Amino acid sequence: MFENIFLIGFGVRAEDELIKILVDNYKESKIFCVSDFYLPDEKITNSIVNYKIKNDESHPLLKNNHHGEAVINNKDLSIINLPQVYSIEYRNLVAKKIPIIISTQTFDCYDLHCPEGNNNQIITTPFIDSDINIKIKITHSKNNNQNITKNSDNIIRISELSIDSNKYEVKLNEKKINLTFKELELLKLLASNPGRVFSRENLLKNIWDYDYYGGTRTVDVHVRRLRTKIEDHKYNFIETIWNVGYKFNENI
Repeated sequence: MFENIFLIGFGVRAEDELIKILVDNYKESKIFCVSDFYLPDEKITNSIVNYKIKNDESHPLLKNNHHGEAVINNKDLSIINLPQVYSIEYRNLVAKKIPIIISTQTFDCYDLHCPEGNNNQIITTPFIDSDINIKIKITHSKNNNQNITKNSDNIIRISELSIDSNKYEVKLNEKKINLTFKELELLKLLASNPGRVFSRENLLKNIWDYDYYGGTRTVDVHVRRLRTKIEDHKYNFIETIWNVGYKFNENI
């Protein structure tokens, strides 16, 4: 699920009501209230926003909140309450290519701020747990699908990881990662099928041969080496499915 959830533009009562729902249902996410935001130049990026966080340390539900600024990306969710009066800043914010849920009182207000073709999920007051949970799940699923793309040049892009099949080149945060041929083929197969579980035997068949002398232990060795090269405390691309095999993390 989303690492952080940011609330923008809410009044105190609506904010508290929404905070309670989020804290009760998304205990692994940190909830933050935003007092202001800054949009970087679109020529630089269209997927990053700078938020100024309210100083709400005394709030009984926001134990993780703090005063300061946060730079968000596609691992964070923004729930934006649209103002009643037209605001170019809010219009530009909802047009950003980041996970967004729109809160609005009227569709006239929505039409003022949301460009044609905007397909963000919408919530209205009074807030209902089940409705918010569904909208968050839809937004999270859509975000995962957008993060995993394969273009005509046979380049697989998953978050900050890119795999170029033509050049046999892997990059993480634009830094080249040196992989062996088998490691690259293994990564390419898993990354092309996020969420699909491959048994060790299946991987052995696809990457090696049935009668490869190393057996399924060869798969474990290559996965372990691959992990040391592309994973750390921030990235967890490959998951172990105990007694079965491996899968590529679909929640990146």
